Amino acid sequence: MNTRLICRIVGMIALIVGASMTMSLPWSLPICGRTEVFDARGFFGLLGSIVLCGVVGGCLWYLGRKEAAQRLLHREAIAVVGLSWLTAGVLGACPFLFSGTGRGFTPDGKVIPMGLSDAFFESASGFSGTGASVLADVEDQRLVSPAVLFWRSQTHFLGGLGIIVLFVALLGLGSASKALLRVEVAAPSQTSTHEQTRRAAMAFGTVFVTLNAVLTLLLLLEGLSLYDALCHAFGTVATGGFSTHNASVGYFRSPAVELTIVLFMLLGCTNFALLYFAAKGKIRRLFSDLEFRVYLSIVAVAVLLVTATLIRRQQASPLESLRMALFQCVSIQTNTGFATADFNLWPPFCKGLLLVLMYIGGCAGSTSCSVKVIRYVFLGKIVSLELQRSFRPSVVKHIRLGGVPITDSEVLKDVLVYVLLIVFISVAAWLALLAIEPLATWTVHGGDKLLDCFTAVAATINGVGPGLGMFGPTANYGALQPISKIIVSLLMLLGRIELFPILVLFLPGFWSRR
Repeated sequence: MNTRLICRIVGMIALIVGASMTMSLPWSLPICGRTEVFDARGFFGLLGSIVLCGVVGGCLWYLGRKEAAQRLLHREAIAVVGLSWLTAGVLGACPFLFSGTGRGFTPDGKVIPMGLSDAFFESASGFSGTGASVLADVEDQRLVSPAVLFWRSQTHFLGGLGIIVLFVALLGLGSASKALLRVEVAAPSQTSTHEQTRRAAMAFGTVFVTLNAVLTLLLLLEGLSLYDALCHAFGTVATGGFSTHNASVGYFRSPAVELTIVLFMLLGCTNFALLYFAAKGKIRRLFSDLEFRVYLSIVAVAVLLVTATLIRRQQASPLESLRMALFQCVSIQTNTGFATADFNLWPPFCKGLLLVLMYIGGCAGSTSCSVKVIRYVFLGKIVSLELQRSFRPSVVKHIRLGGVPITDSEVLKDVLVYVLLIVFISVAAWLALLAIEPLATWTVHGGDKLLDCFTAVAATINGVGPGLGMFGPTANYGALQPISKIIVSLLMLLGRIELFPILVLFLPGFWSRR
């Protein structure tokens, strides 16, 4: 294990995180329109964080300055990815701590300062594109400064871009990138050469930045301020969900804004390679893709079922029911987590369906977390084939995707292993929360501890953000114990980078010299 090379690359990531914080500094000035006075807390909190990132990144880079990046091998590549996301999560928490951000108020009106677990939770949620929060009120500048609130949304942009560029461009140094991207099954960048992989990364990065720019412009035209437009664009394309208002997107009370965000949530969860080809005029390639068609079909069916249930239960008019169902189903399916309605008050069937959508997610090669549609496509084909073999044992038949036979047994094994790991980790984390969290918390806040803890796990490992009950769209995760916050923070990072790059860091054999 070449630890010096790992230090060099992780140090570069730390420097990038610090440099990115400078983009949030201007929002501490009155001229930007978000605050009427100089936001000293946010400015110096970010400035101190930038200095710390520079020191940490510089020291790590210095340790590995003589190592050539071309020597990055398979194990080092995995370690770089896992450690980079953990490092970004820790350094990204510094602005919250250094600025004195508060997560809420005591009954007598005093600010409750963020602890280490709170700040790491907020940072991990941002970088992973989860959108879960411990902040009770994001609009009260006594709790969080405008500049730090912008940094909170900016972590979505960095995390969304990172899953494309970090995995493909940084690891595009040989077989290491292919080995990791193979976990995505249908990842669009399974190319054989370094230059092809780098070109794919640049294309994906271009699509990501372009979507953010176009959405920001559209939201500006629809009446949002530049601050709100940027923050909601970051949260939409990266399928994150952080908002600058307590009521999330519902604050704007605008069907146009909602439909625009729905469209870009769907695009953010679409395979970026297909979007790249569509932008070049090859639209048929997008709609001929099996995963994309299944993805849209799942969304359509979910919207129709929720709409029909809401109408039958007379919770709203048909048009309003469709509007609420469309936004919430797309937001949950794409793992974004924005809200325009409190689905915690919906009928049990609707809440159950949303819980199922959390574990489906979007397409491979997108900013979506969760299991992803392509894995369910493969699972469906595996089950179908095994059912046929149960009564026709001599049949010789291969699983096909888009008419192409899949003969690589490793691909099918990876699908099964990943799904089983998601189930195992979800159950283990759920039991851990049940053991750690005191029942008194639910006595005070209400809800069902058994269900609420499970939805907290489902919402964080799948990058959704809001769960049900005490962790619903109008609530937050501030009531969790510090150790529980660390657990769900790790769940968010695990779900974002496909489990393995972080899980292997805890295996002693991974760090051995052999």
